[in-house]
Amino acid sequence: MSIRAFAEGLNRTYFDGRLSTDVVDRLCEMPIDREDVRVFVERQFRFMHAGRYPAHDVSPFQAGMLASLVARLLPERWEGRVPPITLAGRHRKIDALIAHRFPQPSRLIDVACGFPPLTTFDSAAALPGWDIVGVDRSLPAFVVHDGLDNYCVFNGAGEAEYFQPLVPTTDAWNALLSDWGGSKARFEGLLHALRHEGGHGGHPHAALTVDPALASERPGLRFVRSDLAGFDGEPANVVRCFNMLLYFDAAFRQTALEHLGALLLEGGLLVCGTDWTETMECRYFTYAKRDGLLVPDEFAFSMDNLSALGVVPWYTLHADDAEVTMTSKMGAVLRSEVSFEARLRTCADALRLEFGLGARRADGYYDDPDSSAAPEVMWANASAVSHRLDELLAADAARVLTHAGWPARVNEAGHVAVFLSHA
Repeated sequence: MSIRAFAEGLNRTYFDGRLSTDVVDRLCEMPIDREDVRVFVERQFRFMHAGRYPAHDVSPFQAGMLASLVARLLPERWEGRVPPITLAGRHRKIDALIAHRFPQPSRLIDVACGFPPLTTFDSAAALPGWDIVGVDRSLPAFVVHDGLDNYCVFNGAGEAEYFQPLVPTTDAWNALLSDWGGSKARFEGLLHALRHEGGHGGHPHAALTVDPALASERPGLRFVRSDLAGFDGEPANVVRCFNMLLYFDAAFRQTALEHLGALLLEGGLLVCGTDWTETMECRYFTYAKRDGLLVPDEFAFSMDNLSALGVVPWYTLHADDAEVTMTSKMGAVLRSEVSFEARLRTCADALRLEFGLGARRADGYYDDPDSSAAPEVMWANASAVSHRLDELLAADAARVLTHAGWPARVNEAGHVAVFLSHA
């Protein structure tokens, strides 16, 4: 099957053929030899359909992300490893929720903190006086900055496990990944030169850090290289596990929850979910430790899951993903309320226009974001839109869900939170 036939089939199956030609054309840029990408994209569209996401709200920008960015980030590109993608400010609202629930300094275990552990650094700043432990099985033995605005992390054998641009624009990604094997070999050669030859591999501004997680430790903040099952640290009041479970199936999730629950003190809080920069396109479950048991508490989500700039609302590698399933279910309930859907559309369209994120065209479809804006400006604007949508619509959404039999509130992070005792 050709890529165009595949894209047009998705359009017919999940959107009754109503996607814009721009969206279908962008989808045709998917790599023809990557079955994992095609499976991932179809799963995304299946969840969009389940959530009653309108064809007119699927943008060319989203289609371009699915066709190009996803191919760079799926584990198959990294020899089966989960890429340790981290972003400063990613869990900012989750930190606020934690601080509200535990106003006195306590202990936080940040499971799957990634590297660089930017979100763990953020938490240390947002939660002064706390004892914070970042845990990740893939904390690198070495990190190299090549002096060309790229970095690479390595295991103890000196093998490159992940690399990316410091500013991950499309052009920068293409420069690295158009020859993935060549880039990997270049980084490994640079590491060898920096470690053993006292040189810089032809890049005078290249820099090596040995055991970078250890180098980042300070009072109240430390890191442990361990998988979840093998970590035996002191239990904590709060355990956070974000952007990990989406890579695994429901059976793994259940086992992981047992391990995560074992890390909690009585009365403690577990927060696990998925988000993007500045806690946009966010979804998560909270659990409480009561009488020695891990008890489901709430499922929470940001309002931009219903009008997304990116593709994180449906980002998962498994069809039985509990978070995406719940997000789609809540989206379908909210969109079935005609007056709420109309208000959502009005607010989202006005904010996209205000922030240059792709206004709705005369034909009813979204345009591309302002191409003159730098990527960091565009995502900052997207974060502003996300937070404004929460302010404008979260209370109304909680009311609609409660009326439909899903009791909900606006939680301490400003997100819609559905009480799981009624789910």
